[in-house]
Amino acid sequence: MRLLRRLLAVFAFVAGGLAAELAKPLYCSLLNVASATPARRRKRAKV
Repeated sequence: MRLLRRLLAVFAFVAGGLAAELAKPLYCSLLNVASATPARRRKRAKV
């Protein structure tokens, strides 16, 4: 019974992660953050 409950919890966790990825892909978010971060640093360095 514990094994079944644990497998169900893992399945729910993975399904939630996949649903979040379909709604808003992490890869694109990381690209946007990575491309914006050096620009901010450059602006701060010039000041």
